[in-house]
Amino acid sequence: MDDKELIKRIMEEVKDEKLREELLALVVEKDRKREDDTRQEEERPIDYLARQEILGGATEGVSKVGWWIMYIISIVFILVGGFFSFILLVGILGYFLLPAEERTEVPDLTIAVVMSFLLLFGLTGFFTLRSGKKEYERFKGKKENQEQS
Repeated sequence: MDDKELIKRIMEEVKDEKLREELLALVVEKDRKREDDTRQEEERPIDYLARQEILGGATEGVSKVGWWIMYIISIVFILVGGFFSFILLVGILGYFLLPAEERTEVPDLTIAVVMSFLLLFGLTGFFTLRSGKKEYERFKGKKENQEQS
């Protein structure tokens, strides 16, 4: 039953004038609320898409900055870890190249051993970031191809 039929029926069947006015006001209120809901539903997708576009751009910018920061940190880890790995290698090699009678004590290379793990962390981060970038570019290419279709 639509609103016109409902109003017609109220006018015909309800004899009390006060009750009739209240029922008609309720029908008008319900109709107004329905129009507001329809208008909000029409506006929502536009607002949602605009918000997604803004957030997507901001998120992409923040991600790029974060990616470059992690890329630089991984390179620093590789350089520092490589340096300490080189020191560790030279220390071990130097120890074994000395004649046995000249070896008085074992060199303390614990710092070099610990810092050499930075090389592993740096390499892991570097290759992870590189593969993530390649995956992102592949995904972005697929997305652009779908948009063009």
